Formats: sequence, structure tokens, C-alpha cells
Amino acid sequence: MDEILGYLLDDLYALQACSLTSKRLLCTTKPLIHQRLVCFDSRPENPKEERRLFSRRKKEIPPGAFERLTDADRSGVLPYTRYLTLGPKDHHSYSSFNPSDLQEYLPHLRSITELHTLTLDSFDVHQFIPVFSEHFGMFTNTLRHLDIRRAYGTEQELLYFICQFPRLEDLTIVSTPWEHPEHTVPTITQSPPLRGKLVLVRPASRHLFEGLVTFPGGLSFRSVEFFQCAYRRGRSAYLGAVLAACSHTVTSVSFLWRRLDDESESNPSVQAHITM
Repeated sequence: MDEILGYLLDDLYALQACSLTSKRLLCTTKPLIHQRLVCFDSRPENPKEERRLFSRRKKEIPPGAFERLTDADRSGVLPYTRYLTLGPKDHHSYSSFNPSDLQEYLPHLRSITELHTLTLDSFDVHQFIPVFSEHFGMFTNTLRHLDIRRAYGTEQELLYFICQFPRLEDLTIVSTPWEHPEHTVPTITQSPPLRGKLVLVRPASRHLFEGLVTFPGGLSFRSVEFFQCAYRRGRSAYLGAVLAACSHTVTSVSFLWRRLDDESESNPSVQAHITM
């Protein structure tokens, strides 16, 4: 052990990575090891089969939606979490999670005090808006990066949800929200600084572009990336509007799209990167 420490004494990063060599080093490395927490819906897809599987264990209670949060809190590592992902077990399904799925885990979420990046995969943004403070309010002072993948609701609801994080710098939106019947959404009166990176993947709806460029605080992104954009005649105007809104700050622009007027395989994707 002394020989190992002798080699690593001047190499702090290597020393911190060797937590398994000594229990004494574990406390030092915990904040680094447990920065990322990924919680997918852990409930069985077929409850009847699960009950039959544990038929001899009558007291066995099927796990809740995000049981990983409970395990992490029991281990005392949630205060080290900087990156949190919440989503369904099957990324290709059309299921989404809602406030009732998170309700029993709110005490665990409140143990995460320094969250930097939040990824929400397939969540019902419409149902979360009325209870935002209860479910995500604990992250508003620390969150810098928001990654949204397949939100269910309207574009206006999604934009309102984004603006509830006053210190947000980076924004990623994968696919646009599914349209629901129009609901009354509170007026957006202030927006986060948004001075980092904007990534839009398959942003097919013009309402999303229009909402972004009309944010009260404007857009100040330094890097903008468009991936798999639905490029049709006239659609490029929406991309241009986003770039124009942050033209005073943007230094890097990337495009990757396929023109959808012709969806044949012979129609190649177009990729470009511009550094200003």
C-alpha cells in the first residue's frame, strides 16, 4: 500500500481514481464516483408475471418507478449527484412519466443539492407545470444544463417549463412535444441567461423556433447545433431566426440534416460546421 501511495502521491487524479485500493481513500473519491445518476422506470412491464415469479415471497413489494433514487439515498451518495437522468425503461415505447410517478421519491430528490445537469426522457410536461415547484423547484438555483428528450405537451408548455430554471446556460431539445389540446399556460415573463450551447434534434415544429426567439431575455448562445432537422422549403427561415437572435454571441454553428422533399435513400444527409 505504501508503495502504491509513493507512486501516486504527486498524481491527485490517479490517486482519487484508486478508491478500491483502500477504504481510507473511498471518502475522497465518493464525490467523483457518484456524480452521475441514471434512473429509468424500474417497474415490471407485466405486473402479473412479476407476482407469479415471486409467488413464494408474499411480502415482496414490486419496485416503484424510480427505485434507484431510494437506493442512492440509502447509500448517502445523492449529495454528490451532479448529473441526473429520469426516463422510462424502454426508450422506444410511447410511455411517459408524470408527477404521480415521482411523488414518493420527492424526499430523495430534495437530497440532491448541487445538481448541474438534468435529463428528462419522455415526461408529461403538461402535468408537471402546475406542480413544478414541488417536483423540480429544488434544482432551480443550481441547474445549468437541461436536456429534454420527447416531452409530451405543447411547445408553449415546454418553453414555459424551460424558463422556470433562472440560471440555465445550456439547452438540448430532442424531438418536439406531442400536441395536446390547447391548455392555458402562464405568460413567460422572464427567461434564463442561455449563454452556453443550444442543441436541437428533429425540431419539426415552427412554434418551437418562434417561442425561442421571443424569450423575454433573448438568446445569447455561444454554440448552436441542429441535428436531423426537418429541412423543407421555407423551413430554413426558422433556423435563421434562431441564429439571428443570438448573432451577437454565437461563435460556432453545426448543421446535420436531410432534405425531406425527397426521402429516398439516394438523398444524402448534409453536414456543415461553421466557426466564427
